[in-house]
Amino acid sequence: MKREKVAFYAESLEPLRLEGILELPEGEGPFPACILCHPHPIGGGSMHVPLLRVISEVLVGEGWACLRFNFRGVGESAGESTGGLRETEDVEGAYRFLAQREDVDAGDLSLAGWSFGSWVGLRWAVKGGRCRRVALVSPPMVGFDFFHFLENSGLSLPPETLVVAGEKDQFASREKLEELASRLGGELHLLKGADHFLFGREEEVARVIAGRWGKTR
Repeated sequence: MKREKVAFYAESLEPLRLEGILELPEGEGPFPACILCHPHPIGGGSMHVPLLRVISEVLVGEGWACLRFNFRGVGESAGESTGGLRETEDVEGAYRFLAQREDVDAGDLSLAGWSFGSWVGLRWAVKGGRCRRVALVSPPMVGFDFFHFLENSGLSLPPETLVVAGEKDQFASREKLEELASRLGGELHLLKGADHFLFGREEEVARVIAGRWGKTR
């Protein structure tokens, strides 16, 4: 696996420089791409959380190029957090960065977000129509509105959506998770005995996503 520390700018009026880590398989590209979105910074979320690191490692092993990055105001990324209101601009910046890489096929794009990152990532994905696959890990159905924006006209749902959550998630009932998966035309995968934070289940989550998306080589 090849790893690069990278920087790019949010698609924002302000020149917000964001930090990221791009991990690539060995061999020749272009590789299909996956953008990884981290949990809420108020709870210590960043691109370095173990779950995103493990998802990246597993997907890279299956032939994907994975970009994880810090939202605005996190780590060395410029700006201040907006609680998710404008972080979709950061995801757009990540996409545009990947689109400029010759070793990445941004036309074959996926996105995986954990908790807060799933809310931000999904809002970006349904507007641009550029995401083929989305994995929403532990989407927090309490405190975040996953349904209102889906009622807007002109949205483009990803062809393939996977919702992964623990059956004992503190912030989402099974009924709400089933409703979200249904609204998105996707699949719900519940992890027995797991809660919202998925401690110790990182490899399992990553394998569920990789198994659903398949090998690329």
